[in-house]
Amino acid sequence: MPDFSAWSTLDLSTAQIIGYLGTVSAMLWPVFHGRVALLLAQLVPSLFFMVHFWLLGGVTGAALNLLAVLQGVAAIPLGTRPNFRVAYLLILPVIAGLMAMTWNGWPSLFAALAMTLVSVARYQTGVLRFRLFMALALPCWFTHSVLLGSVPGMLADVVGMTVNLWMLARSGAFANRRLSPESGASP
Repeated sequence: MPDFSAWSTLDLSTAQIIGYLGTVSAMLWPVFHGRVALLLAQLVPSLFFMVHFWLLGGVTGAALNLLAVLQGVAAIPLGTRPNFRVAYLLILPVIAGLMAMTWNGWPSLFAALAMTLVSVARYQTGVLRFRLFMALALPCWFTHSVLLGSVPGMLADVVGMTVNLWMLARSGAFANRRLSPESGASP
């Protein structure tokens, strides 16, 4: 059962302070524009949340955040070296393995689902598709944070979801596009 005691008062334990550092750094990645900048900006919060989740007993979340750091670095060449894509995809079975080795019920499942979606996001070479998959991944991380009682995780995820959706809207991702008769598709 998650411990929601941190909700009633500001918990300034080491775990929470590290988590809040992760929250602050996580608020920054969605405002970056280029793919490589987005990937690099995600490394810092992953390191903070790796330690934060470990201290809260969320071993799967901690392990997957460590993997996220390695994966973020490994995803950078995908934009310039298409042959590297196969090597990158080998990370996906590692997510399943880490989930199995650190299984702790629902938190493990949501952490693994989130990390799988983050992996697919980072696999994309276009920023729009990257952001769309992150829009699916962040609610899974939020659920993981709720289950662990991680207020910093929830804050980071809510801000990340909000700013990411705002950046998607700014890019025109939600614009009402009519299908042309020439396309052969009907609205």
